[in-house]
Amino acid sequence: MSSEANRTPWRFIVGHHSYADFSISISPAVERAVAEGLAPPTVYLNIFNEDSITIGVNEDPQQVLDLAFCRSNGVLTRRRETSGGAIYAGKGSAFLALYLPTSVPGVPPTAAVAFPTILGHVADSLREVFDLSASYRPLNDVEIDGRKLVATSLKIEGGVLTFRILLNIKAINTDIAAQAMPLAPEKTRDKKHKDIGSRYTFLEKELDRSIRHDELIAWVDACMRRAFDGAPLQGGGTLVAHEEALARQFASELTSDAWFNEKSEAVRYGPLMRVGDRIGRGREKAPAGLIWLSLLVRDGLVMRAIVNGDWHPRPIRSVDWLEEGFTGLPATREACERHINAFLQREDVEFAGVEAAHLLKALDLALASLDHAEVTA
Repeated sequence: MSSEANRTPWRFIVGHHSYADFSISISPAVERAVAEGLAPPTVYLNIFNEDSITIGVNEDPQQVLDLAFCRSNGVLTRRRETSGGAIYAGKGSAFLALYLPTSVPGVPPTAAVAFPTILGHVADSLREVFDLSASYRPLNDVEIDGRKLVATSLKIEGGVLTFRILLNIKAINTDIAAQAMPLAPEKTRDKKHKDIGSRYTFLEKELDRSIRHDELIAWVDACMRRAFDGAPLQGGGTLVAHEEALARQFASELTSDAWFNEKSEAVRYGPLMRVGDRIGRGREKAPAGLIWLSLLVRDGLVMRAIVNGDWHPRPIRSVDWLEEGFTGLPATREACERHINAFLQREDVEFAGVEAAHLLKALDLALASLDHAEVTA
């Protein structure tokens, strides 16, 4: 990073909010303020004050959560504006959230660069500060011997890199988490550990001791020094009035049922359904995450498509473009394959870790299931 960039302080804030509430209020507010130039580059360490779950912006809660279980057990659930998958974050664990203009030298401009670059340094910083054998696992995890210690979500929109790095610090009730977020079998196909109990780990377990606040600050400092050549953090930062107003606005919008269920079949397909329509469904695991693809078909034509999943598209709205391109196509492999290939060749789209072959596998399964799909009455 240039010396000029190093002379410009980056705001460093420490807060205490639940993972879910932070994700649907403060996080998008800071992102917006940084994009508008009303706030400086920001590094936010948020230590969670209760357990909660968020799902990614391109996920259907009906697919990735057991909603009845969550309601009966009082598990707070929200759908965030960033990509990635369903994440359960426990009280006492923490977010290192970065809100950095891509115009700042050294800030990665793409997901393909950001994940290995920043997470490699995150793993190095865990080794440095805590003497842990942490390692980066492509595409977006940091692990210890196959056990996930760090989960992430990434968004590069409006000239801002929003990189949210969740460090598991304290134990969670893995039985509750596993029932709240049942894993599709494809999700763990390439994993050493196949269930959340064996796949999840946390800092206090690995070190067999409690973690001090000053150690977390030292870890943040190490991450910034390694990833951004000693970014100049200015501690004691707070939200400006505009960010506080935005946080209230986002909290109102992103807690609605309409937002939470926006990517569900009930919302997307329900108003369009007619007698004789069929729905085909398929899913496939790509290196970047799980793909859920469904087609609403009438008289051999695609009326609408839904593409859900926990990978990290750039821009996020590009998934809408992919879905919209299916509308009106013959429900055939040939027609849909042409659309998928043309879409992935667009210069304004990045699906890091997702190739045409992965989308086509999900498509093939969806088309095959049409033969056995129940005709709507």
